[in-house]
Amino acid sequence: MARSTVHYADKETNRILKALHNKFRPAGTPVQRVEYIIELLLLRIFNVKLKRDDDFMELRKLFSGKNENMLFSSLSNIPNDSLLSELNDNLFPFYAHILAHAKEVCTKNLGQKLQDQLVLMEEVFRNSNFTNNVKSGKLQEILSLVAELDEDRLLETDLLGDAIESALSETGGTKDIGLYRTPDHVRQFMVGLVDPDYSDEIFDPACGTAGFLFDAFGYVLGRTKYSDKDWPGPKAHPELADFYCTMFKENPLSMPSNAQALSFYRTGIHGIEYLGMIRKMAAINFYIRGLNPQNIEQGDSLAMFDHHYKNKFSVVLANPPFGAERDQDAYPNVWEEYPKEAETTILFVKLMLDSLAPGGRCAVVVSEGFMTWDQYSARALRKLLLEEANLKAIISLPQGVFISKGGAGPKTSILYFEKGEPTRNVWFYRVTNDGYTMGTNRKVIDGCQMVEALQLFNQYIRNGENPPESSHCFTIPVEWITSLDPRIKERIAEETTTELEQKRDDDLDKLKRKLDQQVAKGTIDKRELGEKISQMKDVWKSRIANEIAKRIERAHLYSFNLTNYRSNLSESQITDWLSTFPEALELNGKSLDKRFEDLHGCPLAKAHEALSQFDIRSAVEYDIVREYLSSFDEDELRRHSHLAELQKSLEVSRKYPRVKLCQLIEPKFEKIKKDEYHGEIDIVEKITFADGSIVIRDIPETGMDLYVAEKGDLIVSKINLHQGATGLASRRLACSTHYQVFAVVSPDVRPEYLHMVLRSGEFLSMIIEQKTKGIKTEQGADFLRSFEIPLPPVDEQDRLLGFFTKVSETLSSYTALTRSYPLYITELNGRDCEPIGKAVIATKNGWSPKCDGGELAVLSLSCLKNGAIDITECKYTSNKRNRIETFFIHKGDFFYSRGNTKELVALAGIVQEECTNILFPDLLTKVVFNEELIYPEFAVLLFNSTFGRNYFGRVPLGASPSMVKVSQTYMMEFPIPFIGDLNEQRRIVEKYNSIFSSLKRLSSIQDQMAEAKQDIFAELWG
Repeated sequence: MARSTVHYADKETNRILKALHNKFRPAGTPVQRVEYIIELLLLRIFNVKLKRDDDFMELRKLFSGKNENMLFSSLSNIPNDSLLSELNDNLFPFYAHILAHAKEVCTKNLGQKLQDQLVLMEEVFRNSNFTNNVKSGKLQEILSLVAELDEDRLLETDLLGDAIESALSETGGTKDIGLYRTPDHVRQFMVGLVDPDYSDEIFDPACGTAGFLFDAFGYVLGRTKYSDKDWPGPKAHPELADFYCTMFKENPLSMPSNAQALSFYRTGIHGIEYLGMIRKMAAINFYIRGLNPQNIEQGDSLAMFDHHYKNKFSVVLANPPFGAERDQDAYPNVWEEYPKEAETTILFVKLMLDSLAPGGRCAVVVSEGFMTWDQYSARALRKLLLEEANLKAIISLPQGVFISKGGAGPKTSILYFEKGEPTRNVWFYRVTNDGYTMGTNRKVIDGCQMVEALQLFNQYIRNGENPPESSHCFTIPVEWITSLDPRIKERIAEETTTELEQKRDDDLDKLKRKLDQQVAKGTIDKRELGEKISQMKDVWKSRIANEIAKRIERAHLYSFNLTNYRSNLSESQITDWLSTFPEALELNGKSLDKRFEDLHGCPLAKAHEALSQFDIRSAVEYDIVREYLSSFDEDELRRHSHLAELQKSLEVSRKYPRVKLCQLIEPKFEKIKKDEYHGEIDIVEKITFADGSIVIRDIPETGMDLYVAEKGDLIVSKINLHQGATGLASRRLACSTHYQVFAVVSPDVRPEYLHMVLRSGEFLSMIIEQKTKGIKTEQGADFLRSFEIPLPPVDEQDRLLGFFTKVSETLSSYTALTRSYPLYITELNGRDCEPIGKAVIATKNGWSPKCDGGELAVLSLSCLKNGAIDITECKYTSNKRNRIETFFIHKGDFFYSRGNTKELVALAGIVQEECTNILFPDLLTKVVFNEELIYPEFAVLLFNSTFGRNYFGRVPLGASPSMVKVSQTYMMEFPIPFIGDLNEQRRIVEKYNSIFSSLKRLSSIQDQMAEAKQDIFAELWG
């Protein structure tokens, strides 16, 4: 079984179990401690059942008189120093022969259930002995802890499993015990899939402490004796418990006859466990629930499998061991073709398939590797599950369901299949929220997807129907799994034929030489020679065909990784295809090989019918169509305009599927009226365009109604969405109605991922494109929800987010470093200064065209970099005006920034290269210097130094605090030394050029980080 170290029991129970382990620590290994704890728990359970269970009524008189001290409850009266001998010398021997004691006081024959349970008590206590390592001084404390356990917990949950879980967290526990449990909610989910009743025979060939089996029993009982949340009990996830509560109430089982109930008790539930100690615990679990403990066998179920188990059970539930060591070298009784298969998961799933009776149901946990292992046995087994069973569902579980102290355990999935009919369709459901937080100490959270999965399964899959598709569930036809790409078959046929024809020709040459000698000797005539040559050719023809067939079959993986079978085409691309070929999804009865043959070599003029037979939702069929259309040149495609448009629509290659935002987010309209707001919640002032951070209003007041956003909600500006004004609420916030709040409603998307994607350049360009079509300035909720975004699996989102965050943090740190670079010029200290205007010949402010993505380049403030003008950071406009050439830049031009001087890395720079038709904007001012008084490079150094920043950082009178506007007058008064002293200017420039070089290196790293961010989005958007 796959391991889970997660404790789903209540905190109090876990506290007691951990305390018991600590108290027993001197007694030995985790295994020994577990055995001691189990024996004490069983004494307490027996005491409780004697008091509460009517089946034990006739036994109560045994514990009066001389045996009144033989109950767990009486131990509290024994002195500490006598407890060890009391247990070893009195209680354990008494329970080792309790069946005989019971017959002494019972006048009637013991009931079958009671007799079975007393046999188990004898088995458990036959060799019980607490060693002297169990200190008498601590025994009373230990017994007090056991007495604290809630009686309902003792009788209704897998407390023994919890005790083992506690041991697993101890050093050496895993190695010593070798038990790996399936979390309760996963077991209960799987029991719901198989839906057992009294007519079933249920089997687990790797049962551990029998969790699957007693859950199946509890399910059957719960449906019969319905009471509010009677099953799955107090340890269940609340949403899962609510689901079963409703289901049992609406669809109860009828009460069984006495014969039915007795048969179910005696033979209805069966398990095999490899380890003796664990088998004992499973038997105790059966005893607690009134089941037959003898139905749990000990042994290697792979070795025990024979005709007795074949086609026997109607329900199989299991989480078989992954990669466990085998007891023997070969298991021909399980699989004659692969008797020495090393991977036990494969052998167990084969055993389960063969154990099922026709029509039987199986739910089994398998590792993710099982879905794609390419050894022949794994391929053959997956093929068997498709041909000899109806593989109805594959439920993908999150990585964190099974964990260990070392981190996340194996990624797993649940297979559900029914024996007897071949598979037609396979339903896939990806669970990303199993109702618990990720990590070792998992806590209940809302949104457990297992409830939705069960609802869909019951409503659709049980009835042979396909549920509606969503971003986390879909159905694929079995043909997509069983059909090999015909192009691969072609390649195999060509390569095999070429290889074997050479051998054929060599054999024919040898045969012909031999036959020629026989003809020369007169042994055969030429007619016989021709016949023998012809026979040899026929043999080789058959041999080549057989070898091609073998290699094609070996190339077929029969992978259960269903996401690989679906094309990543968006909804709009598929719509384009169906509008051209509305008959494309109709069943035409032709195999993929035949359809490929019809299309192969077909001229475009006659391609419509052949293309209409392809379902481009299939990754293979889409790629065949794409390859076919791309094989024609543009001129030929233009002559068939509908195919040209189609080819253009399909040519976009995408790594991830596109999903409409309406499937991921829902608008929220919770309001606080302006006259009801009293400052109880922070208000959003603005969302920054640069990084999407939310700025909170300094003074909490409002003159308008407010929307409320909860932690994790998206807050989107209706006006400035196209500029990246999308934020993620880190706590409960309020915002004006100029914003729209969205709840992230799909478990398939991380809110942080959405925030990242909605601020990507690719997405913003889509918004801008729509805005240029004349749409309203303020958009309603449906505007954003109409767009599609790429949606990788959640674990891939986490990977991309982690990389994006790391790159963003690195970029921010380098940006902060360059902005705070201490360019302090010591030579300026104490010098007399004159206004720079003395050395200025002319100035000119730029022009501010609307940057709408046209063809004409415009400098931006970000073009100022470390004393240079970087024209690669230009924006673009389509605006024109008279004498526009006066605003073009030229090599050697000096510019300083009139705006955002507090934020820029550099305040001034010189154009370093030849350029044509690039405009400078209103926020840059061009300055022409008298170079007999000042070097432009010296002016650049002064502007960008601490000396210049102190001057230009002072907000001029009348300027807005959020946007500095440096007037030409203010610039002309900039006081500088050394006007006219060109030699000193040159010396200072040369000295500080090395500092500029360092800034440029930092800037280069910034550029690399910015490119890395763009690479992330390029990968996402394809």
